[in-house]
Amino acid sequence: MLRNIVTFQAASCSENFTKAAAELGISRVAVSRQVAELEQAIGQRLFSRNHRKVSLTRSGEAFARSVNPAMDSIADALAQQRSGASESRLSVTVTSAFATYWLMPRLIDFGALYPDIEINLVVSDRYLDIDAELIDVAVRYSPDAPVGDRWLPLVKETIFPIFSPKYVPRTRLDTPEHLRQERLLYLSGRYRPEARWHHWFSQQGLQPPEERSGIHVNTYINMLQAAIEGQGIALAGAPLVDTYLADGTLCAMPNIAPMQRDFFYLYKNPNRIQATVFSDWLETQLKANP
Repeated sequence: MLRNIVTFQAASCSENFTKAAAELGISRVAVSRQVAELEQAIGQRLFSRNHRKVSLTRSGEAFARSVNPAMDSIADALAQQRSGASESRLSVTVTSAFATYWLMPRLIDFGALYPDIEINLVVSDRYLDIDAELIDVAVRYSPDAPVGDRWLPLVKETIFPIFSPKYVPRTRLDTPEHLRQERLLYLSGRYRPEARWHHWFSQQGLQPPEERSGIHVNTYINMLQAAIEGQGIALAGAPLVDTYLADGTLCAMPNIAPMQRDFFYLYKNPNRIQATVFSDWLETQLKANP
C-alpha cells in the first residue's frame, strides 16, 4: 500500500498520470492501476478522469492534504539519514602492504574508540588523485614529499634482515657476512634499488651473493609472507613488521643497525573533523609500543 501512496503523491502534485509515471520511472498504465487500487482500498474516488487529463476530487484533495506532508517528512528524514551517514564516512587510502601489515590489525582499536566514524578503506598501490577520488586521509611512502602543503612526514621506515623462528639457518646469524650463506628472499619488479639486498650488502661493504641462490618474489606482501612461513630471510622493517617482531612471529638479527629509508607521508582533509581524529589516532599508534 505504501507504494500506492507514493504513486498518489506524485500524481496529485502534477495532476497528470504521464508526468507521475516519468517521475517514478514506471508506465502510465501502472500509475493508473496503483491509484485505482488505492481508491478501492479506502473506498473513495480520488481523481476525476477525463479524456486527456485527470484532476483531484474533493476526497482526493483532502487525502493529499493529509498524506503528502507526511510523505515529504519521510523523504526529508531519509535525506538527513543519508547525509549523516555520508558525513560520518571517512575515505582512507593506503598501500596494500601498509593496510595488510600495519593498519588492518589496529583498525579494531579505532572502531572501539570512535564507533560513529565509518572507515571506507581504499587499498591501492597506485597513487590516487586525492581530490578526484574524494579521499579524506592518505598515507604514501615516497623518497620525496608529495606535491602540496597538506602532506606531512608521518614516520620514517627502517629496514634490516628479518626471519621466522621456523627458518633453519646455515650459520649463527650474528654477522652481516653470515647472510651471504643464507637463503635470501629477493624483491623483483618495480621496487627501487634501496629496497634490495644488493644495495644492503654494498652499504655493509660486502660483495652481494648471487641472487640465483635465493627466492624471488614480486610483491612486498609475498616477501613478508614467505619470511613468516620460514622460507628465507627478508629485508624489511619498521613500522610494517613491528607487530610481528613484538609477538615473535618474526625475528631481527642482533648487532645489525637498521638502515634508514624513506618517509611515510600523511595527508588529511582540513575540512573534515573526522580526518583529524583519524590522523591523530594514526600518529598515536605509531608512537606507541606495538
